Amino acid sequence: MFPIIDWNILSLEVSITAILVGLIVIDIAQPKGNSSRLVPTLSFLALGALILFWLFNGAVFGTTFNGMFVSDSLSWDFKGFFLMAMNFILTMTQQYFKTSGDRLDSFYYLLWLALLGACLLASSGDFLVLFIALEILTISLYVMTAYLKSDKLSLEAGMKYLILGALSSAFFLFGISFIYGVTHSTRFEIIKGYVDFHGMDPMMLFASILVLSAIGFKIASVPFQQWVPDVYQGAPTPVTALLSVVSKAAGFIMLIRLFFGVFNAWHIQWETVLAVLSAITMCYGNLGAMFQTNIKRLLGYSSIGHAGYLLMGAAAGSTLGASAINFYLLGYLFTNLAAFLVIVLFYNAAKSDDISDYAGLAKRSGSLAIALLLALVSLAGIPPLAGFFGKFTLLMAAVKSNLIWLALIAAVNIVISTYYYLRVVKTIYVDQPRVTTPIAVSFPVQLVIGFAITGIVVIGICQGPFLEIAMRSVNNMAFLATYVSQ
Repeated sequence: MFPIIDWNILSLEVSITAILVGLIVIDIAQPKGNSSRLVPTLSFLALGALILFWLFNGAVFGTTFNGMFVSDSLSWDFKGFFLMAMNFILTMTQQYFKTSGDRLDSFYYLLWLALLGACLLASSGDFLVLFIALEILTISLYVMTAYLKSDKLSLEAGMKYLILGALSSAFFLFGISFIYGVTHSTRFEIIKGYVDFHGMDPMMLFASILVLSAIGFKIASVPFQQWVPDVYQGAPTPVTALLSVVSKAAGFIMLIRLFFGVFNAWHIQWETVLAVLSAITMCYGNLGAMFQTNIKRLLGYSSIGHAGYLLMGAAAGSTLGASAINFYLLGYLFTNLAAFLVIVLFYNAAKSDDISDYAGLAKRSGSLAIALLLALVSLAGIPPLAGFFGKFTLLMAAVKSNLIWLALIAAVNIVISTYYYLRVVKTIYVDQPRVTTPIAVSFPVQLVIGFAITGIVVIGICQGPFLEIAMRSVNNMAFLATYVSQ
């Protein structure tokens, strides 16, 4: 008997698919000279319509496909997260490729495909759906990473990401196969029922390690972080931004869904492992960032460090820890994407990502300098910006779970990160510019930058409503164990 499908629950994903197919059909029907301008314009309009749909249509909660697809507070909030992130990514893409004569429509198709994969992943209620969604997202990222076919660094980044990504996918599939062998199901609800009433046997332990390894690759935690600096440097900057925000958030959705819900009964066995991984990851990322001269590599190592901070929430194993992860990612979205948007605009003017070439940026473009200053200060965790309260919430979750030693290591790493972030700020405001030509920024791009800055400041100053949203998304998510520690 075929399952009854509730298309209202799938409405956002169906809309994204329709937009993707529609763009391809329109592109085929248009003359080649017009399509390069038409597809980006239609993409912006379609994304705006999707955001309005998400805002005003209201969340439709429930399950469909026999529980394989779930719409709950966690999935709905993260779909809004992905739509907001894509707004910045499309702006970066338009700016990054505006001087290119190549046919770039396919890049926009890949962005829409990545958005579809991320949204499907957020609503996965079955390991098979989760794997398919993960591959839709990841394969599009493979292609976009190596998109600059004439750039050796881009091709190298794409090859490294492909090989290591394929290995992580293999780990994930092996883990699913062992879980199915024990529980005879890939459905989260059924697997959770098994976990609630059984101890962790050797086969499920091995399966959990494989699944955690695959998640570790997505979030760039030690020891699965080696790909990050080279891929961040070599990939087109919009793809780097996509990896740093959307891909990382997708990994943490998996972590929250599985380790706060499906496998939560075994959290006590994983607490120490997650805490140690958190400590090592943040130390590796922040110490590595201190010696970087390329701003994209610096943000790559910084991204590893932030994965370490976020893992503190996972190690805490409480609803506060999961809420802190969600809240931190929201601030990270505006902060990191603001930084990458400035990097794109500066690269168009200077054709360089070297930190030394940012000397005197404040004299060439005050708006870009302020945006990068606020982004870096927020990433460092300096009040009253979003990054400070994100880190504070994670530290509080760790302390309340008696992981005081981990909170102390995080505090030391925050101090270390302040050094290399402020080193860039010093270059921007104190060092003399090598080139004095002003950097022009169009009014629409200034609006996007202003929106990012507003997000950084508002989330930092008025954190209460956003923290409530983060807590609601966890408390009302599907498969949440009723006995998760508060």
